[in-house]
Amino acid sequence: MDDLLERWAQLWSAGMAEVWRSYSAARDTIRATGRALVAQTPAQTVYAEGCLRVLQYEPETPTQHPIPVLCVPSLINQYYVMDLAPERSLVRALLRRGLNVFMLDWGTATAADRSRSLDEYITGRLGRSVEAVRRAAGVDAIALLGYCIGGMMSAVYTVLRPDEVAALVNLAGPINYHDGGIYSTWTRPEYLDVDLLVDTLGNIPAELLNWTFHMVRPTDELLRALDYWERRDDETFVRHFAAMQLWTHDPTPFPGEAFRKYIKDLYQRNALMDGTFTIDGQRIDLGCITAPTLTIAARRDHIAPWESVAVLHERISSADKQLIVLEGGHIGMVVGSDASEKLWPQLGAWLEQRAAIKQP
Repeated sequence: MDDLLERWAQLWSAGMAEVWRSYSAARDTIRATGRALVAQTPAQTVYAEGCLRVLQYEPETPTQHPIPVLCVPSLINQYYVMDLAPERSLVRALLRRGLNVFMLDWGTATAADRSRSLDEYITGRLGRSVEAVRRAAGVDAIALLGYCIGGMMSAVYTVLRPDEVAALVNLAGPINYHDGGIYSTWTRPEYLDVDLLVDTLGNIPAELLNWTFHMVRPTDELLRALDYWERRDDETFVRHFAAMQLWTHDPTPFPGEAFRKYIKDLYQRNALMDGTFTIDGQRIDLGCITAPTLTIAARRDHIAPWESVAVLHERISSADKQLIVLEGGHIGMVVGSDASEKLWPQLGAWLEQRAAIKQP
């Protein structure tokens, strides 16, 4: 019996080694040549500032609704998760509804961004991006669609400049940072010395951020390798797999001073919840939000637990507000195989109705 088990273990080890070699080779190829797979929806740059740019997508309908939509992705992830591949593109789903869609591409932070504050990213760079969209569309107010950290930033911006926001969507953006999730635990002051980290490193390296994300669910990479091995002859799967792999391993550094305030004020003090969070000296009271607001959370989200996201729905004063809690995870809800059936129709219909309302 012992010999049989030992032989089984040898065969398993050899088989897994072959699986991992195949997966690693595919991953290396993807990183070298995969750019052609992602962000394929035609667009033009309407504003640029440093590494930031604002894209306006070409329409896919004869006419567009009057109120444009600005997508605001996470500050530390590449924007094209919302336009991952032609069949997995939230952007295209919105365009097909006649929406005038813009995208804020934060770009890849450089050493020059080390001292740029979170305040500047919200009131400065996001503010100037909003202005660029308003100018391009010829409107006074726009719809903000914020994803992940971009959802929190969009909500804060709506408090600061309510006249510029006709509608707000918080897509998996954390609001309550003391949510019992793994990141809430890891960032406690007794575990993370933010000042030491920023003073030593400046910008938080993308590689360190990526390593942290993988540590939360360390077996995911093995499961992806097995999935790839079993479906490597499926051309459609391989194309989607490659696009997702490229995005997953393509984060951007977190600008140092923005990271310092983000962790200390939000994760460690939970200041957005207790009403002490300030941007440019103005206290952020979520109760001041009166714009139509859609909050979307994912029940299996380990990055922004759904309760952390859903609290925005409770805090705002909007008469027109809706909360949707989907089954799924933080990323899968946007680009997964069932996103086109679960997220995109509900999000698109909500935005289409608000974007069709003419401004006074």
